[in-house]
Amino acid sequence: MRVDTISPLVLADGDVAIWRALLAGDPALTSPYLTPDWVRVVARRRPDVRVAIWRRDDGGAAGFLAVQGVGPHAAMPVGGPVCDYQAVAGPADIDVSLAAKALGVARIDLTAGLKDNAVGACLLTEDVGHVARFANGWDGWSADRRAAGSKIVSRARKRLSKLARDHASGAVSFEPFSTDQAAFETLLTWKREQMRRTGVTDIFEHGWIDGVVREAFAAPASDPHFGGAMFVLRVSGQPIAVLFCLRAQKALHAWFVAYDHKFGDYSPGIILFAEAIKAAAAAGFTEMDLGPGDYKFKETFANYARPIGSGFIGRPGLSSVFKAAQFQMRALVESLPVGRARQWPAKAMRRLDIARGLVAPQDRAA
Repeated sequence: MRVDTISPLVLADGDVAIWRALLAGDPALTSPYLTPDWVRVVARRRPDVRVAIWRRDDGGAAGFLAVQGVGPHAAMPVGGPVCDYQAVAGPADIDVSLAAKALGVARIDLTAGLKDNAVGACLLTEDVGHVARFANGWDGWSADRRAAGSKIVSRARKRLSKLARDHASGAVSFEPFSTDQAAFETLLTWKREQMRRTGVTDIFEHGWIDGVVREAFAAPASDPHFGGAMFVLRVSGQPIAVLFCLRAQKALHAWFVAYDHKFGDYSPGIILFAEAIKAAAAAGFTEMDLGPGDYKFKETFANYARPIGSGFIGRPGLSSVFKAAQFQMRALVESLPVGRARQWPAKAMRRLDIARGLVAPQDRAA
């Protein structure tokens, strides 16, 4: 089996069809981030995106893996740091090392690879993505949450009732699958303010990320393969909380959420997520992935934990040795009784990954 590498912008229609068929045939791959559509959206903003394609002897495609930042040392997940999952679209026994060789890189870093995938053997840490699955509809998901001891449904209902009581009759409204450009811009403004307030890097300062997010929002709702889905909670017509998701087929992935802090006492984010799940279930979606991260609200909404981890696909050489040593040091510190210091190596590695992923080739040239 050979591996070809090409720009996703010149993918043949036949290869795209095979890619989508591979995703449809594996329930573990239900994520917008694993679609050829996501890869092409990023590639339109970054010229360094490539796809490794495993091909059988007859030339037919057998697997796909997309990366960005291709260079002599290391490639990264396509769309990083705004991409939550990585995986090969293909069989679990595919030789992933062939991708690094074909791309001409010493290693391919994985920040959140799927355990139940060909990249699983390359992962050196353990984590989970939090997923709210509602294939049995809103009522089924609500019953599941109650049975698990979660009070998130009743809490969201009480907060919504209080919000409605404290404002004029009919002032509170919820808009599912909104295409309101003004609400979208409000969300981005809130997110940027939040980043500045918390000292987090403003990712929207990098034009390629701003472009990717805007293109996803502008994708037509009639396209089932990929696009955005926005949900808006309003008071007197004005947004007080906005959630923007990516979508692919029947799966949603929560991407950006923010709210007006004047309404913080009502927990508008909790209300918004509950209403969004209800609306998504009614529209035929079967899950909303909340992504990884140690956040209590994700655990209360989720009824499934997607096994993931970080690691790398490496070739023999100093680059792989260096990366392996980082993970070994991280594992050593995490095994020690040093309190919060246990988290420092992992946080440092994440910061480095974010910094590397943010810079596109045109940014370097500038």
